[in-house]
Amino acid sequence: MFKTKTVFLSLLLSVLLFLFVINSIYEGAYSFINPFFYIYYDITLILLFSLIGPASAVPILLSVVIAVGFLMNYNGGADFSGYFNHAAFGRFFISVIIIQLLIFIVIPYAFSYLISKGSGVAKSICFPVSAVFAVSFSLAALYIFAGKIDMVSSLNYFSGNMTEKLINTYNKMGMEYFTTLKMKTLISKLLKIIFLLLPAILIIFSWMSAWISFIFLKKISKKNNAFFNGIKENLSLWKSSDYFLLFLIAGIIISIFSVGIFKYIGYNIILLSSSVYLVQGLTIISFFFNKLNINIFLRILGYAIIFIFSNPIIIFIIMTGIFDMWFNFRKIETNKKGVSI
Repeated sequence: MFKTKTVFLSLLLSVLLFLFVINSIYEGAYSFINPFFYIYYDITLILLFSLIGPASAVPILLSVVIAVGFLMNYNGGADFSGYFNHAAFGRFFISVIIIQLLIFIVIPYAFSYLISKGSGVAKSICFPVSAVFAVSFSLAALYIFAGKIDMVSSLNYFSGNMTEKLINTYNKMGMEYFTTLKMKTLISKLLKIIFLLLPAILIIFSWMSAWISFIFLKKISKKNNAFFNGIKENLSLWKSSDYFLLFLIAGIIISIFSVGIFKYIGYNIILLSSSVYLVQGLTIISFFFNKLNINIFLRILGYAIIFIFSNPIIIFIIMTGIFDMWFNFRKIETNKKGVSI
């Protein structure tokens, strides 16, 4: 039987999960481009699993069912702007909700389960993220094919809709410069590019959110917490497989030799690969912070500088992650367990 404190915390997390589910379903497709949703779900579900283990599937299921039931009686879903004028609880509506549940709930639950079974953090992220997004993209492709969706028209509608929302926001803020015709055109083009890069962006949000959430919870957890501290894994020694570089090279080749919209297949691969090498570069920085016994204030300042002056520094960190394959900056033993994937 669970302790009273465990039951109380589980109920509290279940209520939070219920609220997140309602919010994300209400936001519809817009929820996928909000990185905070990924963080909220990951922290809540990882904490819930750490408290009651696989039994967390029960409150998760109840939270989802109650949230969906609540929304079914909420004005028939007429105010759901995140579904682009599609009928509430129609095919598009249901498809988006299924993909939301897969990305926001199945991934952190599967991640937590693998962690509890002793898998390393990287492997626990890689397997569920790969599987869920393979299913999600297949469902999206099936919906597009079955519905004979015109992607060009959908892209124009998406960019136009989002542009109008942004222009209205800028008007309310008194930022008239961003409401000019020139800026409207620029914003619309930028949103089209973001839309075409969404596959990589969503995967990056998902896997990096799980990584950040687990590290954060591990830092604030008690030392005797078996879930967070049961695996003696030094994440500052983590590195990607040397063969992962082939993935990046494939993306570069596709982006160079493809034409039109097919170039974005290569761009998505490059963007996704860069996110992995960015984290590898950050682990190298963390390694040397630890080695040099840098205090917490200077560490925070260092990471703040990285993200404030992001453009040149982040590119440098990504290149550091890539060249780590040849220079082995941390002198990691090639047979060291649990530091690569």
